[in-house]
Amino acid sequence: MNTETSRTLLPLLALLVVAACDSESPTDGGPPPIDAATPPGEDGGASERDAGPDDAGRTTPDAGTDTPEVIRGRFESTAAVRECGGLARWQSPDGPLLKFSMDLCGDDIDALADTIVANLDAVTARGHRALVVINQGTNLPDAWLARCETYELSTTRFGGRLCLPWDPSYQADLRAALVDVIGPRVRDHAALEAVYFTTTTMTNGAELHFRVERSDFPYPGDDVFRGAYRRVMDIHQQAFDVPVVFEAGHCIWSGESPDCETPLDLYRYSRDTYGLRRTGVAIWNCAERFWAGAGTGPETYGVLGLLEEANADGASIGCQTVGNFTRQACRFSDPDVGDYGASLPSSPGMVPPCDEDDPAFDPEAACVDTMRWFAGVEARAEPTLRIRGTWGENWSAEFAPTGVYETSAACREAIDLLAP
Repeated sequence: MNTETSRTLLPLLALLVVAACDSESPTDGGPPPIDAATPPGEDGGASERDAGPDDAGRTTPDAGTDTPEVIRGRFESTAAVRECGGLARWQSPDGPLLKFSMDLCGDDIDALADTIVANLDAVTARGHRALVVINQGTNLPDAWLARCETYELSTTRFGGRLCLPWDPSYQADLRAALVDVIGPRVRDHAALEAVYFTTTTMTNGAELHFRVERSDFPYPGDDVFRGAYRRVMDIHQQAFDVPVVFEAGHCIWSGESPDCETPLDLYRYSRDTYGLRRTGVAIWNCAERFWAGAGTGPETYGVLGLLEEANADGASIGCQTVGNFTRQACRFSDPDVGDYGASLPSSPGMVPPCDEDDPAFDPEAACVDTMRWFAGVEARAEPTLRIRGTWGENWSAEFAPTGVYETSAACREAIDLLAP
């Protein structure tokens, strides 16, 4: 029965490692790893697949060194697949970010697996590759919610019930869905490039933020909470034979004291347990302004250390821009970075539209400056986050016939810095 608890130039050598972003060792207090799973590479198991057609998007910058292969590509953050059996559409050069919800087919996980495989097959037919995210948050099957301890999420834009991430029945249901059903169906699929880690305490089901005051949540303490994230990572790593990446552009909790240690712990745990090649991070609020000067808020600026560490490690790092350049260049404007136009008034909680009549409105400059910063070519601010990104998830608007990728040679060149 449910319990309702209701940012200047960088060495050009960085280009050898580069790459490019729709929407919005602490104590492990969790239960033992699933089936005491042995980390890849131990017990005689292979930690990496041999390079071949399936690894077309992953490159090793310097052969003969310990630098791991990284995810590269110009992917499109497509609209989510909203019908069971539905297919995504995309126009990007390398493939899509495929988005599904765990409850897309209700309680029928086999049908969800069928939908995912059909989309991956469509990607293969075009010679492309795909990243996959299965949203959780409040997007859980009803049968799961009937078995777990739940919390009622209520924000300006998102609401509904979710399972507490440390709940044993939730973890069992997740394991059954990913390890027993979906994982085996997509194993060795030529189109699958990476899978996103998701869990229940994600506001929109995919990004790491959870916009709730910690005091309003039945917080079980750091050990149990971080342990739950580790266990959910174990489930993803056991289920899939490709890198498991997570959105790392945000900290957790609302207010002035967000939790930025759990994302860092999750990155280190995955890296140290499963290897750097099996680990990656993405910034879904990708814009230099968030880390320029003094940063623009604790929820984002707080992950500066994590991104710097992942960059120093040579990890795969992705960029899903905070908005599209074509119609939302103003979302990249910042006194320390550049003026790409002003925004217009909007309703509370909604993204303000750009004033396209503003003489400063400049989609091309927003694109060039952002993507060159992310690829490690040139930053606009000082201080800033120094990063050598490896893959991009740009919005669909960029790749449309009237989009800036198609109409601006300079923007195309900047996004193409992330080509395989």
